[in-house]
Amino acid sequence: MGRKANDGRGRIGGRAKGTKNKPSEPLNAWVSGLINRRRAQFERDLDALTPQERADVMGRLIAATTAGTIATSTPDNLNAVQDGNEG
Repeated sequence: MGRKANDGRGRIGGRAKGTKNKPSEPLNAWVSGLINRRRAQFERDLDALTPQERADVMGRLIAATTAGTIATSTPDNLNAVQDGNEG
């Protein structure tokens, strides 16, 4: 018979609570380096996008760099922001 949940004996297996996800750290550094080395080209590409496409890319960049602390916007909210009718 297995252990019951919350039996007071702690966690079984897996990573210890609070341990960082190590495989993502090298990937984050690689992506940052990739963008930094091609920053001028990336900015030119952003300028070539439509405003909606640019907003989508910027939103994804923000989401990727802010560990999920910002709520995502719906397309209606993005359109309201672009039209100046936030709220």
